[in-house]
Amino acid sequence: MLKLLKVLLLLHYHLVFSSFLESCNTPTSPNGNATALLVLQGFLSNGIVTVTIDPSSAFAKSGIAAMVNYTSGSLLIDHTSGTLYNAFTAICTHQGCTISSFDSGSSQFVCGCHGSRFDLSGKVAQGPASAPLQQYQTQFSNNQLIITL
Repeated sequence: MLKLLKVLLLLHYHLVFSSFLESCNTPTSPNGNATALLVLQGFLSNGIVTVTIDPSSAFAKSGIAAMVNYTSGSLLIDHTSGTLYNAFTAICTHQGCTISSFDSGSSQFVCGCHGSRFDLSGKVAQGPASAPLQQYQTQFSNNQLIITL
């Protein structure tokens, strides 16, 4: 009976310790009030991603951030005002996770893996990332956002 109790106790410690180690490899939740970004579909052709922005969509309003998915990647987009947009890689410079959240209270893109935050110019607002996001040139005309990669 004592031997069975020791085995059960060891098994219990093994399960607790294993789940603790597993949690170290699990992405952490973004800090603050970050929510999932609005997702738009882009189309890649000759190094240019084109996104149609319907004037009645939520993203047509200034101050909105979104993720644009296209065949070989994702981009973070911020609609700053009127026809002005910022576009960045959605790949976190810390360890390569895809950034898919935005904290509208602080106007920051948030990486859900380790909590890095980037401001609307792509600069690191909070680590562990230490390098800014790569920025891409944008142009908006006739409801088309053109992003040059």
